[in-house]
Amino acid sequence: MKRIAMMNEDAVSPVIGVMLMIVVTVIIAAVVSGYAGGMTSSESKVPNAAFTIHPNLNGNGTIAFHQTGGDELMLNEILVQLEYNDRSIILSNLDNMTGYSDLEYLSEMGGDADGFITGGDRLVLTCDRNDATNKAFVFKPADAAANFTIPYYGHIRYMILDKESAKAIQTGEFVLK
Repeated sequence: MKRIAMMNEDAVSPVIGVMLMIVVTVIIAAVVSGYAGGMTSSESKVPNAAFTIHPNLNGNGTIAFHQTGGDELMLNEILVQLEYNDRSIILSNLDNMTGYSDLEYLSEMGGDADGFITGGDRLVLTCDRNDATNKAFVFKPADAAANFTIPYYGHIRYMILDKESAKAIQTGEFVLK
């Protein structure tokens, strides 16, 4: 009887197999680390800026937010939220002032008036009507159902928001005086 010799031929040597398993493990760890670290996050960064507030009761009815430092902000990408007595309003240049088609709620003063708020510039919020008789600022966007009134010497909470991320750039309080 003839003996047939059987040969043991592995397709991949054990060393190469172990190396392939290590490479696959490192790739999986990198992918998991990327997701956990926010590498794939599509969330936009909120600009960083600091403002001081200067309300003007005498005359034009404005609230000036003077930028003291931080990132450059595009005027048309800013929202301003005002809160008084559990009521609030959010204003931007997308809102039309009642009776004033050529005026916008938000404007820039100082610098070169280029549509960008930078250090030293003022972001100015203008009310629809400065009611000196009733001592109040009245905001009434053209598409709003009711007006939003804040009285002189009222404690107002405000929030300056980034339109793209809808997150606060700055929050605080001031007295309308």
